[in-house]
Formats: sequence, structure tokens, C-alpha cells
Amino acid sequence: MKKLALVLALILGLGGISLLKAQELPCLKCHTSANPLPDKIKKSGAKSAAELVEFIRKKSPKQALHKTVTDEDIKKAFEQFGKK
Repeated sequence: MKKLALVLALILGLGGISLLKAQELPCLKCHTSANPLPDKIKKSGAKSAAELVEFIRKKSPKQALHKTVTDEDIKKAFEQFGKK
């Protein structure tokens, strides 16, 4: 019983850590969830953080909405979600 409780606490704790990291992203000020971000990054065709920045700034149909997001925040989102 104690092992089950320990495993459950570990699983919930790790899930909370990843959720906390996702909440730190400015993306979630507009995007309602971090779940679709990996798919959006994949659709952009970006293979690096710099390519994602260029896509969002110059080629994205919603580039005007991303003007207030810094390049560093876009790169951080790629590092967190682009490799999934």
C-alpha cells in the first residue's frame, strides 16, 4: 500500500512539474492550453528554434498576433514543445 501511494505521489508530482513549466510560457496568455503547441510547431516545419522564430515573424498567418512575444520566449517554447 505504501509503495502504491509513493508511486502515485511521484506520478502526480512529475505531472505538476511539467504543468508548472508550461504555465511559465507567455504562449499561454493567448493559447488556452499547451497541448496543441507541439502540433502547431510541427506544422510550421521548423527544425530549430531560429526557424520557428523566422516562421512566426515572417510566414505565419497570425504573425501580427505574435508581435508582442519575444524571440527568447518563442525559442523557449520550441525547446520545450518542438522536440515532441
